[in-house]
Amino acid sequence: RARAGGRARGLRRAGARTIVVGALALLPVIPLVWTTPSDPLVIALMAATGAIGSFGHYLLIAAHRLAPAAVLAPFIYSEIVLVTALGFLVFGDVPGAAVWIGATMVIGSGLYLFSRERKRA
Repeated sequence: RARAGGRARGLRRAGARTIVVGALALLPVIPLVWTTPSDPLVIALMAATGAIGSFGHYLLIAAHRLAPAAVLAPFIYSEIVLVTALGFLVFGDVPGAAVWIGATMVIGSGLYLFSRERKRA
C-alpha cells in the first residue's frame, strides 16, 4: 500500500517538473507572441486544453512507469496517423512532403527496432 502511494507521488512530481521546466523555457518568448483573449469561450477552451493535455501527459508518464517503451511504442506511432487524419478532417490540413518523410522515418525505424528485438527474444 505504501508503495502505491509513493508511485503516485513520484508521478505527480514528474508531471510537475515537466510543467515547470516547460513554463520556464517558454517564459522569455511569451511577451513576443502573447495576445490576451477577451472571449470567455476562448479562455475556457484554453483552460480545458491545458487541463486535458496535462492529464494526458500524466497518463503517459504513468504508462512508461508500468510498461516498457517497446510495448507502448505502437500506441505512440498510431498517434501520428490519428493526429494527421484529425488535422485533415477538422482543419482540412494536408501535410507536406517533409511531414510524410519524417513520419515514415519515425514509424519505419520503430518497426525495424520492433522486428529486431523480436528476433533476439
